[in-house]
Amino acid sequence: MTPTRHHLILAAALLLPLAALAASWAVTHQQAQQGQDWLIPIEGYDPRDLLRGHYVQYRYAWPMALEPDQSYPRMMDALCVIGATPHIQSVRPLTHIADRFLPSETKGCAIILRATLGTRQEVRGLESGIFYASQAQAIALSRKLADPRLQGLVRVRVRADGVMRPVALDFRPRPKAQAAP
Repeated sequence: MTPTRHHLILAAALLLPLAALAASWAVTHQQAQQGQDWLIPIEGYDPRDLLRGHYVQYRYAWPMALEPDQSYPRMMDALCVIGATPHIQSVRPLTHIADRFLPSETKGCAIILRATLGTRQEVRGLESGIFYASQAQAIALSRKLADPRLQGLVRVRVRADGVMRPVALDFRPRPKAQAAP
């Protein structure tokens, strides 16, 4: 093998993983830009570990209509969202069999949200989530989440398959009926 040919093979071998990484990033970025944005009410808590990064943890405060004898369900796999993007009027849990939903359950759903599998311990399906931010931003967001006069909202982008990704945290004055003493 000539030295020039050897250098070309070596250069190709070094550039191939970089090209694959760039293609993977481009596909992931393109998928992250697709979907509908929804605003979900949240309740804040923030047991932040500065060694693991800067983030804010929260629990979803789903607007779920419950019967007097019902309790708020935990460990939900899927939710039927009723409303028009970006505002959720209410949600109801869905049951699924072999990754399919009963047609009667999905009637009237604007979109179906699915619990994300294989995520970090802090993200518990449709119960809680995590939003990464700079250190200063995470501290400011934590203070706003702790303010009883403000209602926290997470803006999520929901793909066609029902998987959601947090995009931003928003705040608005809490309605007077919900304000803490």
